[in-house]
Amino acid sequence: MRTGVALIVFAIGCGPTGPNLPTNVGTNHARTNAAEAAAQAQEQSADAEPIEPGAHVWANFRDAGFFFHGVIVERQGGLHRVVYDDGESEWLQSSALRPDALGEGAEVNVRRTYGGRFSVATVERRVGRALYLHHASGDEGWSSLAHVRFQSTDVGAPTSNAPPHADTAGEIGSNVLVEYRGQGLRFAATVTARRDDGFLHVVYMDGDTDWVAPDSVAPDDVREGSIVHVRRAWEPPQWLQARVDRRVGDALHVTFEDGGTAWTSMFRVRVPTRPDAGAQTEPEVEADP
Repeated sequence: MRTGVALIVFAIGCGPTGPNLPTNVGTNHARTNAAEAAAQAQEQSADAEPIEPGAHVWANFRDAGFFFHGVIVERQGGLHRVVYDDGESEWLQSSALRPDALGEGAEVNVRRTYGGRFSVATVERRVGRALYLHHASGDEGWSSLAHVRFQSTDVGAPTSNAPPHADTAGEIGSNVLVEYRGQGLRFAATVTARRDDGFLHVVYMDGDTDWVAPDSVAPDDVREGSIVHVRRAWEPPQWLQARVDRRVGDALHVTFEDGGTAWTSMFRVRVPTRPDAGAQTEPEVEADP
């Protein structure tokens, strides 16, 4: 299951080597130089009020007209550094940001698999960062905020003064870490349901879903000082061990073993739970029957 996750670029690192991603990745978001992005943002209109770090937003990526979900991690005057759910980052004026107000009835574009085309769907239900969607084809299913985008003219698109989506209290809607098939590696997910036998339905940040035993679920306690693996390449799989320096929402600022640093996201992270689950360990995936 975990090898089916889409590769999406996280923010450019700095330091001795940094993450140095391959050149053939990141087709969802073009890579951007932070200084150039900040300079471009300063030329934009600054009519809207500044937004404080920690706020979840939808941001008009590269002024292309499509809004993607992310979190503000820092602010410099009227400029806001947004780290998207896929780990990409850029500086934007408030005028390019919308509150995280996406809810039921909204029309969105969703990608079922990375590299595939975006298609139209309607949000039937939102549980935290998980979305239950009705596709134009008639199919229905779960996805995550990381795979969704919209335009300002789409039905139900959040407006600049819309109230933020209310988080679900309690177990349903909570963000957790799920150990994948007892292999000592946990991945970020959201709980969307509990069966009578106690099993929990989870939607991973990559959009995959599963019913899992309660003892495989733990609170999402990734914080400063946590050791994580950050995915550098998908095929072949390549992970880098890093230490979390700072966390803002699902955005993580990490330092790699070589001293390089980068902003990334829980989307691209797994958490080892035992010493033998090293950065080069790749989870075994059961073949479909």
